[in-house]
Amino acid sequence: MSFIYPWFLLGLAAIAIPIIIHLFHFRRFKKVYFSSTKFLEKVTDETEKQSKLKHLLILLSRILVITFLVMAFARPFIPLDESMISFDGNAVSIYIDNSFSMEDESVSGSMLDLAKEKAREVVNAYSYTDEFMLLTNDFKGKHQRFVSKDEFLALLNDVRISPAVRTISEVSARQQEILHTATMQSRTAYIISDFQENISDFKEIEQQYDYNTLLLPLQGRQTDNLYIDSVWIDSPVRLFNQTVEIKARISNVSNNSLENQPVRLHINGAQRGVATYNVAAEAYTEVSFTFTVNKPDYISGYLEITDYPITFDNRFYFSFNVTSNINVLSINQNQPNRFLNALFSGDTLFNYDEMHYRAIDYSAFQRQGLIILNDLSYVSQGLNVELSRYVKNGGNLLIFPGENLDIDSYSNFLNNLNTNVYTSLDTVNTRVSSINDQHEIYRDVFDKIPENIDLPFVRNYYRITRDIGVRSEDILTIQNGLSFLSSYTVDDGKVFLSAVGLSDYFSNLQRHSIFVPTVYNIALQSNGLQRIFHVIGDNKPVILRQQPVSKDDVLTIEANGFEFIPQHRNVNNLLHLHLFDQVDKDGIYNLKSGEKVINTLAFNFDRRGSETYFLTVSEVKEKIMDNNLDNIFVIDKMDIPVDKFVKQLQSGKQYWMHFLLLALAFLFFEIILLRFLK
Repeated sequence: MSFIYPWFLLGLAAIAIPIIIHLFHFRRFKKVYFSSTKFLEKVTDETEKQSKLKHLLILLSRILVITFLVMAFARPFIPLDESMISFDGNAVSIYIDNSFSMEDESVSGSMLDLAKEKAREVVNAYSYTDEFMLLTNDFKGKHQRFVSKDEFLALLNDVRISPAVRTISEVSARQQEILHTATMQSRTAYIISDFQENISDFKEIEQQYDYNTLLLPLQGRQTDNLYIDSVWIDSPVRLFNQTVEIKARISNVSNNSLENQPVRLHINGAQRGVATYNVAAEAYTEVSFTFTVNKPDYISGYLEITDYPITFDNRFYFSFNVTSNINVLSINQNQPNRFLNALFSGDTLFNYDEMHYRAIDYSAFQRQGLIILNDLSYVSQGLNVELSRYVKNGGNLLIFPGENLDIDSYSNFLNNLNTNVYTSLDTVNTRVSSINDQHEIYRDVFDKIPENIDLPFVRNYYRITRDIGVRSEDILTIQNGLSFLSSYTVDDGKVFLSAVGLSDYFSNLQRHSIFVPTVYNIALQSNGLQRIFHVIGDNKPVILRQQPVSKDDVLTIEANGFEFIPQHRNVNNLLHLHLFDQVDKDGIYNLKSGEKVINTLAFNFDRRGSETYFLTVSEVKEKIMDNNLDNIFVIDKMDIPVDKFVKQLQSGKQYWMHFLLLALAFLFFEIILLRFLK
């Protein structure tokens, strides 16, 4: 047992007072004469014994009253193992989960109201000299600072349901970041949440030992939910007056299978289709719609289902640009390649241009969807730098090597892009043996590949390494298993690496029927397609390619009377829009330059809030133990107020009230002795 105020134990010296009074208090007796004392001696003996017993009991009672009073003022307690909370000088961070799942009703109102009440109880356990920080899913700047108790309670009253979703590891990392800026020495973090299973990523939490984290699990109800999980378009090219297939995944979070459920497609404000679907319990299904692109600029719409009581995820919005022109640039060492000219020059979809490698306009790179290195034997340092920047910023590069290749310059260039590299020229005649028909450039090209398909023969080719640490995908493969044509994802861009050049010295690729769909589709898919939807609360910038915007233009984003000015900047022909959580409702938003709409953006609520599986208190404890998070504890004693539990954490389990009651009891006992024991 320990004491909060141990110096009060000096008061135990007061026990000497009743002892001294007892020892030096002599009572005088009056003599009374009787004719016979025969019968009085027995009575005297009994009275004297009773008197001694009474005085001893009174003495003991007074000693115990003084002892228990002193103990009560010294505030005895038994420390708890996880006690790291001081009585003063505390920095306290309290996170309240205000996601959509917290709209659910509990026995005392909504889950969010219950969470706010628990937060008030936590704050009330601390003194007015402590400092507090409120954190919600919004990660608002006004919350991420330390304030007084009264200001915290005022901020707490303004907390509302938010579309943003945060994982437990994100919350823990943000609390850690802010707590380390606190001036107080004692620091504690609280997380109040219903602990949805898909956000409870305890394995991602970084262990901390300079403060404790206390979890307050609020038990949510598992509610049946049907929702549109995602929407996508397989086709990389969306052309005017051509058909597009849009697909959606619909998930069923319930124990019941559903049949003949309707889903509706709306395009540009009009319903364009209705389909039905079946989905098993605890499963998902996919539905698809095909429609004709009837606008030459932007297409926007949404898919919609019907479900109750959770409705925020019944609609899924999307938008996309219609492809108009694709810029293709060929950098040649010798004469322009007639096969590339024949492929691109006669197609109005492509703006085809050529440059000699000694007269390159590097400023034109960022306008290109695809750059082709044709027959280059050497990559200069300047071209190396500019092409690397172009690819990493979302550009696409197709390399057909030249004869007498400078291996060192190409290795230096390709190593910068983290792709495989050329090694040596192989002059053994061979041929292409297989096609990767699952690669995206061959999607919808082959219905079925014949077993004895005629593929290009190869006279000379450059061997390409196969490094384990390089992300690559073979498109065409030679008989010996080496790559003939391969693709690499490099940051936001792609590199296509051919083992041969476009001349008869290497192979007949340029004359073969496989040449046209291969190179044509690489160019088609290089248009830099923007995402067809964005997630509210994602905090990532919206990146758009080839937008006619200067740094002095004033851009606005608007929808249904709501309008704001986003921060924007141009980076290598990419427009970066920073929204800073200003979008909090799903829907289609117009991006405007002045009064002109230059793009449309679709925003959807985070679907992680649609999963209605919650961890129990025992499951939370199990995850903490499994991940060895020694500084995280669960407050599971919901039968007592949180502020009382927190005070127990501050000083362990306190017993001053018990000692005070004992002091009063023995004081009352002394009164009874004096009053009734004669």
